[in-house]
Amino acid sequence: MKILVLYGGVSNERKISLLTGNAILKSLSKKYSVHGYDFNGDYDNIKKIVTDFDLVFNALHGGEGENGIVQNFFEKNNIKYTGSSSNAAKIAMNKHLAKEICFDNSIKTPDWIYFTESLCIDKVARFNSKSIVVKPADEGSSIGLSIIKNFDDGNKSKISELNLAVEKCKNVSENILIEEYIAGREVTVGVLGNMTLPILEIIPENFYYDYECKYLKGKSHYVVPAKIDKNIENQLKNLSLKIFNLLNCANYGRIDYRISEDNKIYFLEINTLPGFTETSLFPKAAKAVSLDYDKLLEKIILLAKK
Repeated sequence: MKILVLYGGVSNERKISLLTGNAILKSLSKKYSVHGYDFNGDYDNIKKIVTDFDLVFNALHGGEGENGIVQNFFEKNNIKYTGSSSNAAKIAMNKHLAKEICFDNSIKTPDWIYFTESLCIDKVARFNSKSIVVKPADEGSSIGLSIIKNFDDGNKSKISELNLAVEKCKNVSENILIEEYIAGREVTVGVLGNMTLPILEIIPENFYYDYECKYLKGKSHYVVPAKIDKNIENQLKNLSLKIFNLLNCANYGRIDYRISEDNKIYFLEINTLPGFTETSLFPKAAKAVSLDYDKLLEKIILLAKK
């Protein structure tokens, strides 16, 4: 079997995609005839190259690799690839759309505001005395994310913080999400085929799980399986499969949650192309059930071939 690993790309997550792609190449080369392709946006060239391969392992992060555009190209050209369909990827990448679907299906998610042009400050007043998260609605890796503690629309310094946070977002995306910060624990649940992986708790050194904590060794502590109540564990597992299926995702994905201080579960987002770097969460969770890196990739390939 010949596999093309597509990685790199031109998104804000290019650096992480290169790490993911190289790690996948190293693993797959032990068993398969494999070739890496650093995507530069040239679809005509991919179309020429991919005819020599049986499967594309999509290792892109962010941008066209994760928002359904690359997947749509594959589908139109009858190219087999790993991961979710173009429609599922498009919805999952837009945190606003994913939250709407969850909300409409009685799944708790932090209260939020979504905007693509100018922000109406009056709308943010409902978050007064609460901490808020300001982030791009269509980026991963915590790029462009800020947290403002104890927001108050009558406090000039808090308004200034908000304006700076919005500008930070606009450096990477015009689609911006403001949501209530849920104090408590952060956990993530991997889905592989029709099963969930062990729940993983993230304990960052910084106030929140930012880019630095995600990709620098030693900046976060991970507990897998997470030490949580059995009832909460079962809820998380059932909820993860429900969300995965509601969004029509396929093969694999990872869903992020906050567990509030009163043990309520809040959906944050779903990632249809979770990272496969040395510090990535999905492989850590798989390893806890004796699925090492090589075996995990093998399983994803088998799911994609179906």
